[in-house]
Amino acid sequence: MSKDISRRQFLGMAGLAALAAGCASTATPTAAPAAEVAPKGDPNEKYVMVSNVAAHPYWLDAQYGGQDAAAALGVKWEYTGPADFDTPAQVTALEQIIATKPAGLVVAALQPDAIAAAIDKAIAAGIPVVTVDTDAPKSKRLTYLGTENYQAGRAMGRRMIEVLGGQGKVGLASVPGQFNLEERIRGIKDALAEAGGVTVATVVDDKNDDAATTDAVVAMLQANPDINLVSSINAVGAGVAAALRQTNNVGKVKAVTFDITEPIIAGLEDGTIDSTMVQRTYMMAYVGVQLLYVCNHRSSYLDNWFKNGIGMLPYGVDTGVMVVAKDQVAAFKKE
Repeated sequence: MSKDISRRQFLGMAGLAALAAGCASTATPTAAPAAEVAPKGDPNEKYVMVSNVAAHPYWLDAQYGGQDAAAALGVKWEYTGPADFDTPAQVTALEQIIATKPAGLVVAALQPDAIAAAIDKAIAAGIPVVTVDTDAPKSKRLTYLGTENYQAGRAMGRRMIEVLGGQGKVGLASVPGQFNLEERIRGIKDALAEAGGVTVATVVDDKNDDAATTDAVVAMLQANPDINLVSSINAVGAGVAAALRQTNNVGKVKAVTFDITEPIIAGLEDGTIDSTMVQRTYMMAYVGVQLLYVCNHRSSYLDNWFKNGIGMLPYGVDTGVMVVAKDQVAAFKKE
């Protein structure tokens, strides 16, 4: 990749390429009327993402994605939510945004049961809602865009097996009860059980916080000196790397993390972290805004679906994960 291309430009090009691939057809093209290419959205039409742990760098790509989609459509974009992991505060923020009657909502449902009622409240008010990163399947959200977490866990489990050469013990850092993370752990355990040779020794609570992760992983390694690999199941790989450095285990205990942040990039570059599972967070928000816009600017064909109670959007879109190691990390560095 050219050194002149920034992280955001890379994400934008990747987003356009993914959309092009998703819309590709094997049918022979036929002539069609010229399409209007200028944005048709009302500049006062606002789409809002209500996140949780909103200050965490994991969400930076989602902010880019939503902002770029809104700019392309000629509408407004807003990103909000509690800075730290605080679901009651997220529910409050969502309800306050609903009262302002935005054109659509993108919601990161990290605690789906706790936020489902607020999502349903938005739907009842005529505001379309899509969930990203973690689904709220019991709510009335229109679609989910994000990682199919069980499959992501299986991919992570396969990477652990590869890194350990098929034998060893792993320790996991996660948040108990967080639906997306529980699904990843289920996938990891199933992949490990099917292969044999690698087992999960323990799971510790990282509290969705890098400093708490460091403390938890240090304690885990002290209590389980036979652990060969440590894995963070959420975006707290910086805490894992710090724990390995603090306990002088760099090079002795491998690390496979989840997501991509500047400290994780640094850990990949210096060898503290072997590899990380990267989600397409940019695409979650980018496509989410596009689909919300479609709901509000329906063609006559889709309006007929709407009037007859037929869902216009797919039930869910798996944006997938990528295994990123040291040799690919340059694409994710900020310029």
